[in-house]
Amino acid sequence: MHQSHQSRDISQQVKQDVGRQHYQINPDYGQGWIQISPLISGSSLVTMSFTPKYDIEIFEQDIKHSGLGFTLCLEGKVECIADDVKIMVSEDESCFQRFQSVCRYGASRFAKGINHKYLTMHLSHDWLTQCGRSLGLAIINDRYWSGLYNFGKYSSQTKLLASTVYQSVLNNTVNHHLLSAKALELWSLQLEKFQKLEKFNVTTSSLRKAEDVARIIQAEQFIRENYQSPPNLLSLARYIGINDNKLKYGFKEIYQETVFSYLRKIRLKRAKELLSYQCYSISKVSLDVGYTSSSHFAVAFKKAYGLSPRDYQRQLLNTAKQE
Repeated sequence: MHQSHQSRDISQQVKQDVGRQHYQINPDYGQGWIQISPLISGSSLVTMSFTPKYDIEIFEQDIKHSGLGFTLCLEGKVECIADDVKIMVSEDESCFQRFQSVCRYGASRFAKGINHKYLTMHLSHDWLTQCGRSLGLAIINDRYWSGLYNFGKYSSQTKLLASTVYQSVLNNTVNHHLLSAKALELWSLQLEKFQKLEKFNVTTSSLRKAEDVARIIQAEQFIRENYQSPPNLLSLARYIGINDNKLKYGFKEIYQETVFSYLRKIRLKRAKELLSYQCYSISKVSLDVGYTSSSHFAVAFKKAYGLSPRDYQRQLLNTAKQE
């Protein structure tokens, strides 16, 4: 690193505005700003835009937070450090932090000349406790999820909402309560990943790291969003940053089925929806859901639903006539 600065040294002025703290970054270090916006129950939202002149590290020591933090990277990339753990968080990825014991040294490293944009939510213990199980507190409190880890790519829905929140903060167009509501919605979208782990027993799992689980959940999301033309298992493993063997067996542990059977289920479910439109031909539906052979599609559909695609369409048509 060319230079290292404590976080308190990156700003010379703090402007107070109804609880907001706006830090204009010292131009000696680069161009940008950081804004801390208070949310309900002692939580906060940190919004950042920063293009450093140098490779810069911002650090804290003896960190003890009773709540949880998560960061959405909107642009750029950052290396995050918590004691001996180091992870890289890139554009459109999320990072979670939860320290159930003291973290002696935490830092963020920013590369020079890159524009970095982030949203970081610090959710207080009170905020999480008030909402109880609906916010996944039981899962989050498990020591397995303590520490720092990359939770992979976030969804397109999260990306759109995060961009809206960022612009709202930038333009100062939302009040305290509305910003809290938007932040709650952002966390709810992230929580969907945790909720998939309700039946996942980490004590008997071969997946010893929370980040491995996060990567496999990222793979599941990627399959859902790219079911028409997904990569093979090896390419998918490389994309999410895990070895193919761990992906193969870990996916089955979490979702109780193989990657291939999960993909087939998603394709056939979508095919069933499309077949309800009588104007769609069997061959078109087959291609739309990723099958290159209509006959292979028909066999798979009948095995899953007990009817051929044509018979299923006829059944729907007869039902509609009777009504």
